[in-house]
Amino acid sequence: MVLFGIEEEFLLVDPVSSEPQPMGPALRARLGQQDHPLFQVSAELLDCQIELATFPCAGRAEAATALVAMRRALARAAEEAGTQPAGIGVVYNASQVPAKVTDTPRYRRVASNAPAVVADEYVTGLHVHAEIKDPELRIQVMNRCRPWIPTLTAVAANSPFWYGRDSGFASWRTILYRRWPIQGCPPVFADDADYRRRLQQLLDSGVAADPGYVSWLMRPSANYPTVEWRGADSQLSARHTLLAACLFRALAATELPAAAAGEPPVRQPQPEHLDIALWQAARYGMAGELIDLETARLVPAHDQLGRLLEHVAGALSAHGDEEFVRCGLDRIRREGNGAERQRRAHEEGGFAGWQQLLREELTAGAD
Repeated sequence: MVLFGIEEEFLLVDPVSSEPQPMGPALRARLGQQDHPLFQVSAELLDCQIELATFPCAGRAEAATALVAMRRALARAAEEAGTQPAGIGVVYNASQVPAKVTDTPRYRRVASNAPAVVADEYVTGLHVHAEIKDPELRIQVMNRCRPWIPTLTAVAANSPFWYGRDSGFASWRTILYRRWPIQGCPPVFADDADYRRRLQQLLDSGVAADPGYVSWLMRPSANYPTVEWRGADSQLSARHTLLAACLFRALAATELPAAAAGEPPVRQPQPEHLDIALWQAARYGMAGELIDLETARLVPAHDQLGRLLEHVAGALSAHGDEEFVRCGLDRIRREGNGAERQRRAHEEGGFAGWQQLLREELTAGAD
């Protein structure tokens, strides 16, 4: 069984206007006064952000309990502090005043290196870690998972609005994130030594001050023995987060035996095809067409998702997650993913209806 861990970032916004509030330090202090055995709390780049993370989980039920507990603890602390956590990939609206950066040496250095980027970097993501202890296998599993990054991005797209308007993208966060110097889908690496050599060259350039600057949408974690998928927007609910996490865990678990056996991966897509497939996934999410990287042609998004589901079905079954994931993906087909649901709530209920969706989904269960 592949252990997995989940990191959720949240924006902290004004309960009335939904504009970002620099309440991260206050919320971390409140949460730090309590004992939380199921999750941990940390700072993020901006003072209007906060990150909560589960500890490594063996099964879906364990992860669900942790996700619901941490979201409800965050909601309680936020209400006491007069702010609102939002499970969305980018802020709905913000003033033109540059964002307030969290006061740490590293974050101050990041802001100094990329001032105009950081000024409106109101983006929050979901990161999922799949444990693979052997460094060599970690690289090979990442190579093999790499072609599915656009499909995973489409499933988890949840950031359609930007500066009070519809961006036209299902995941505007994915597009904003491309502004950083080391971004997008990772390259293919021959082995762990190749990865470490090329990583060191990036660090030696002086542009990337530490491994955290290497922000590919999938990477070997710098802190844990895991492959880390970073391509998901923050999710409306624990249920959506858990669905994305189980799907990625199953993908990593599917590729692990083949990597261990030294089997060559399926044909890797050309970098330009993978990059445009990512752009297409950010543009349409699950509401349009995605690029089939085997043919380089557009196909209905749900057909592409069906291929991924078929590919990982054995691992889903082995982890006891198959019914949960299939039901979750069926629900996305019927109701839409986060981006589609945000748009529908806004269309039907205006700004107030959109806010209500965010509040209700934040602390909902993970079933």
